[in-house]
Amino acid sequence: MIKVLGKAAGILFAAFGNAILGLLMSLTFGALGKLFPDNFTNQIWGLVLFDIAAMIWALAFVYKSESTGQYAVAAIGFVAAFVGTLGMVAVEVLLSGQEYVEVQSWVGQWMVYGFIIVTAIHAALLYAHHATAPDIHQKINVGVARGEIVTTAITQATHRLEVEKESLARSIHDDIVAQVKRDLGIPTSNHVLDLPALPVDNSAPPYPVTFAKDAISPLSWEWLRSKVWKPKQAATEKPEAVTSDPSSQASGDHS
Repeated sequence: MIKVLGKAAGILFAAFGNAILGLLMSLTFGALGKLFPDNFTNQIWGLVLFDIAAMIWALAFVYKSESTGQYAVAAIGFVAAFVGTLGMVAVEVLLSGQEYVEVQSWVGQWMVYGFIIVTAIHAALLYAHHATAPDIHQKINVGVARGEIVTTAITQATHRLEVEKESLARSIHDDIVAQVKRDLGIPTSNHVLDLPALPVDNSAPPYPVTFAKDAISPLSWEWLRSKVWKPKQAATEKPEAVTSDPSSQASGDHS
């Protein structure tokens, strides 16, 4: 029984909600009929701006908002559409032929002004909702930062050109004069480059002096020494070996 009552309550609440929405749309449509008496198309578009807009902004608030800006825009759109719907309902009730409340002339005027204001609000909020999306918001912020950087760079370049204006003009002047002289066949003087002298660092150690011996590798030096030095040493030691032999000295004495 409880489950049946729960389902019945859900059905009744849905039917009640649809009835309220239908009542609001019916009264809004009647007020729009007084605002556009001979234009059914504008009456339908008026429903889009008020009753349907309130439902759409509510759905956008719940399902289509991803940033704080989008939530704020959707909330403002829902409030604007809901207040506009209530205003249209009030106008329709006042102007539907009732005789209990005296209708002032400003009621019809504010209905016209309200339609224009609500139209402008919805158009602005629709663009704002798309602009406050995270990816679009990032592109806008990065684009603005890039524009500021480019503007600063242009300003700095302009200041630097102002400082170097004389030297740049002098360079262009020399080129123009040289070109005119070449066109007229006038010999141009050789320009001497006046380069600034570089500072000398006296604290640096002098470069090491490399001798011829140091330039030869150790292996090649040993090879050259073995070829030149050893035969000369052998030639000097050979007579000493002959004179020191006792047998040869004895044979020489007998002879």
